[in-house]
Amino acid sequence: FSHQGFTSEMPSENRRPAATAFKQQQLRAWQPILTPFPVILAYLIVGVIFIPVGVALLLASNSVVEVTARYDNNPDCPMNQTCTITMSVPETMTAPVFLYYRLENYYQNHRRYVKSRSDPQLRGDIVDTYSGLDDCDPVKSLGGSEDPKNFFLPCGLIAASVFNDTYVMTTTNGTIIPLRKKGIAWTSDVDKKFKNPPADAPGIRVIQDFEDEDFIVWMRTAGLPNFKKLYRIIDEDLPAGDYQVQIRNSYPVWQFGGTKSVVLSTTSWIGGKNPFLGWAYIAVGIVSFLLGIGFAIKHKISPRKLGDTKYLDWNK
Repeated sequence: FSHQGFTSEMPSENRRPAATAFKQQQLRAWQPILTPFPVILAYLIVGVIFIPVGVALLLASNSVVEVTARYDNNPDCPMNQTCTITMSVPETMTAPVFLYYRLENYYQNHRRYVKSRSDPQLRGDIVDTYSGLDDCDPVKSLGGSEDPKNFFLPCGLIAASVFNDTYVMTTTNGTIIPLRKKGIAWTSDVDKKFKNPPADAPGIRVIQDFEDEDFIVWMRTAGLPNFKKLYRIIDEDLPAGDYQVQIRNSYPVWQFGGTKSVVLSTTSWIGGKNPFLGWAYIAVGIVSFLLGIGFAIKHKISPRKLGDTKYLDWNK
C-alpha cells in the first residue's frame, strides 16, 4: 500500500501443500480388478462356508428343548388369583434348565420408556434436586412435588412397571422343584449398576431392594416387543412328563393387547432356540453358491474379453 510517499508490499503467502507423498496425494494404492475368476471363486467359497455353518446352527437350535404355556387367556387363571397350569415336557431336559416369563406386544424399546430411569438413584446415590430426576419423566415424584421426601425411589416408568407374577413349580405328586434366583441377572449389573441407597435417603420407596435380581433383570429393557426374561434356574434334570406350575397372576396385560406365558428351556452353545439364524446362513450360502455356478457357466459359454472398448457407452 502507499501512504504519504511510503510504499510497502504485503508478503504473499505460499498456500501450496508440503511436498510430501501424503499431502500431494501420491501415496501408493492398490485396487482389485474384479475379473470373473475371483468373483466366481468368492461366491463359491461363501456358499461352501455358510451352508455347513447354517446346518450346524440349525442342529444346535433343534437340540434345545423348549416348552411354552400361555396363561393370560386361561379362564382358570383370573387376575389377582393363584392358579395352576400343567406343562408337558416331551423329553428329558438336561440341567441347567431355565424358567422364563414371556411377554408379547410389550414395547419396552419405546424411547420414552427406555430413558425413564435415574442411573444415579439405581447406583445408590442420593438425588435431592427435582431437576436431577428429569430423565424419569413422567414418573418422578408424588403429585409432581419438588420435595425430596416425595421423590420416588427409584423413579421412572421402568421401575413403576416391574413384572410381579410369581411361579412355583412342582411334580405331579406335589414335590417342589428348587428354583435358583441367584445368577439370573448379569454380573456386571449386580456388581456395578445397582446398589441400595442409604437407609436415611429421603423419598418414597417404590422398590424395597435395588439389588434384587428380579428387579435388575426387568430393568435391562428388551429390544423387541416380544421377549422373554429369565425368572429362575433349575439345577437338576427334568425327566419327560407333566409338571405343575403354580402362578400368582398379578400383572395386567389386556390393556395393551399383550400376552403372558411361562417358558421352560434348555440351551446350546448358541444360546436358546433360534432356528432363524441357521436358516439365514443356509439361504445366503445356497444363493451365493448358485450365483457362483451360474456365473461360471455363463463365463464358460460366452466369455467376454477383458478391456474390450466396444462395451463403453461412447462406442455404442
